[in-house]
Amino acid sequence: MPPRLALGYGLALAGAALYGVGGVVAKRAFEAGIAPSELAQLRALFSALVLVPLLAVFARRHLEIRRADLPLLALFGALGIAAVQGSYYESIARLHLGVALAIQYTAPLVLLGIAFARGRSVGSRLWLAAAATITGCFFVVGAYDASLREVNALGTLIALGAMLTFAAYLMLAERILRTYTPWGLLAYGLVFATVAWALFRLPTRLPWDLALANWPLIVGVVFIATLLPYLLTLGALSLLPAARVGLTATFEPVVGSVAGFLLLGELLQVPQVAGGALVLAGIALVQSVRLREGGV
Repeated sequence: MPPRLALGYGLALAGAALYGVGGVVAKRAFEAGIAPSELAQLRALFSALVLVPLLAVFARRHLEIRRADLPLLALFGALGIAAVQGSYYESIARLHLGVALAIQYTAPLVLLGIAFARGRSVGSRLWLAAAATITGCFFVVGAYDASLREVNALGTLIALGAMLTFAAYLMLAERILRTYTPWGLLAYGLVFATVAWALFRLPTRLPWDLALANWPLIVGVVFIATLLPYLLTLGALSLLPAARVGLTATFEPVVGSVAGFLLLGELLQVPQVAGGALVLAGIALVQSVRLREGGV
């Protein structure tokens, strides 16, 4: 495998792993009384306050953009960051986490379908890898449990919205990264996500008392669940097609399940372990498919 592709897959796997661990941190924040949408707004606000000043002082070149690209960057921030995280957190507040994740990770299949509709070459092994990773996720998150099939309509619709915005995030990032660096894209994305959240709810209405009392969780959400995994994933998207990054990102629920077992004492059942193995097999299959001009 060429070093460029190996680096891309490595970044995607590392980003997915951090998202998986970050999910455990977010769960702790929910238990502390911070509402899902409030946590999504806090993570965008504090992440922007950390990243933008650092780049302004030490790497200003990443913040240099064309004015004509501001609308696209604003769309990425509002849709690709604010809407993705807000809808995902709201979906897991209404649905069992396993069901929400199972829906979320059908996004790579949507990306493959869009690429195919656009006339790009999608090999049979990529379709097989998609089937393996999505099926594996279904078992990893425990969605096979009959009790989880009692889902509410609103929660399901929000989860579908989270899946579609996640797919849009990957596609937008792939396009923008042809011009800008992952650092610059994330900085502007966080700024515009913060603005979008402020239009929805003024920052003064956030639970600052809870955020201050649980500041280690907020720090964890900012660095473990936001800045580091976003930079790693965007770095991967600058090297690989969005569909491949999306398929590799299905590693997240595997890591999340293991982290839940190690940190929260959540037991893993045999079907979950088998599902994890299927996800890993699917990811390995993705990496075995040679990237060709005009392909995915």
